[in-house]
Amino acid sequence: MRKIPWHQDADVVIIGYGAAGAVAAITAHDGGSQTIIVEKQDGKTALTSSAMAAGVIICPNDLQGSRRYMEALYKVNDGLYWTEPDVIRAWAQYTSENKTWLESMGGVMELNRRGGAHNVPGFESIDIYRFRGMGFGLMRLLRSHVDKRNIPVVDNTAATALLLNTEGEIVGIAAQNRGSGDKVNIRARRGVVLATGGFEFNEQMKLQYLAVHPCYFTASPANTGDGVVMAQEAGAQLWHMSCCAAGLRMKFPEVPSAMMPALGGKHWTSPGQSVLANFGGAGLLAQYAERAAAVAGYIVVDRDGKRYTNENFKVSSVYYELQMYDSRRLFFPRVPSYWVFDQRRMNDGYLVGRSSGAAGPGRLYDWSPDNSKELDRGWIKSGNTIRELAGKLGIEADALAATVRDYNRYCKNGIDMEFAREPATLIPLREPPYYAVQLWPGGANTQGGPRRDSQARVLRADGSPIPRLYGAGELGSIYGMLYPGSGGNLAECIAFGRIAGEEASHCRPS
Repeated sequence: MRKIPWHQDADVVIIGYGAAGAVAAITAHDGGSQTIIVEKQDGKTALTSSAMAAGVIICPNDLQGSRRYMEALYKVNDGLYWTEPDVIRAWAQYTSENKTWLESMGGVMELNRRGGAHNVPGFESIDIYRFRGMGFGLMRLLRSHVDKRNIPVVDNTAATALLLNTEGEIVGIAAQNRGSGDKVNIRARRGVVLATGGFEFNEQMKLQYLAVHPCYFTASPANTGDGVVMAQEAGAQLWHMSCCAAGLRMKFPEVPSAMMPALGGKHWTSPGQSVLANFGGAGLLAQYAERAAAVAGYIVVDRDGKRYTNENFKVSSVYYELQMYDSRRLFFPRVPSYWVFDQRRMNDGYLVGRSSGAAGPGRLYDWSPDNSKELDRGWIKSGNTIRELAGKLGIEADALAATVRDYNRYCKNGIDMEFAREPATLIPLREPPYYAVQLWPGGANTQGGPRRDSQARVLRADGSPIPRLYGAGELGSIYGMLYPGSGGNLAECIAFGRIAGEEASHCRPS
């Protein structure tokens, strides 16, 4: 093997400067390692998925209970798991410490809700906190700690390859400045942490790995699957490539990232984001329950003008209901879907959730408070009657009219005879004009990437670790088919960022 010319060196090299990368860098530095971060975005304009997130973070209140919860989600049978028990144990241990760790850094956490997204054993052990300042505030805090430690950040520089020695150990990375084109090799004496995010903006990967296409995400447009490719070239096994935290999102050609629809009103939050069962006299927090009630009517219909689900859906798993394929007509009848509402909802303000995604704090798009700009753009379709609206959507008018008529009857009777929607959200559609917005499969992020173990070590196809290579964050997330609940990915970023930073800094120097 030819001798590699090194241009820079460090003990630990972190690829990616989102939450996972920042936490790994802080942890490795505090473990006594000289650390460097490589980030492909320009530091002045960098917008990570962590910064675009709503800033909710899972912080379990019970270690054993959270293990039971995750094992219930990811055990298929006695010999088959989406995620192995030892990895779940590490997740439970470190996520249980998330709140304490963030508060030790100066973060302020507020309890947002109780309970995991799925009613399985242990769901009551999942507490979900909101970081004050949301995702932007979280990244501001983490970056301040990186700066305080004088950890170098090489920005506007894309990692292009992991460099191995003849023994198969990772010894550094190759990278290229996106402005000058200059190439650089950075030596890693102890290890490399891959924290590059997912493949939300790689259309070929999404077509190859996800079950429905197109699929749009509220993540950073910089997430193009770089880490997946580099890990594969280094011999990594992939996992969870078909998995994503996804549901229905709005997506418009003029804006790179997707947006979350606020179906029932500008302060509405789908009750499906949290289990509404009453556990231990708690359930949803009182203030959250108030926000969950709709102030306006809404339905979601398919391309045939028919409802197909309870619209109080779980925002991170209704995605799987969108994968139904019509093998005779050769298309996905639910892609796109249509959010149908009336003037009452239009009058209530923002149709978009403004805590995350393109219309969130990152402001890739500034949505108008009265929705007029979006109506003028043609993003919102309107009709004086349901039949007129159907014509503009390309939906058979009789079908959509019948669907709305049935829905209004359910509202009058207080019982959704088809999908058992929560009675408090059954508000009729009867104030013209009527409106509709296209909804697409999509969500916060993909989960797939290089498989990792309980020590955050990236694994080969035979299950052995690739020496000195670690993974953190949504790239090769430990989450399988079911997402544990809002705040799951930020929780994992913090937990496995710490694990990866600790393990890399403990490696024997090469």
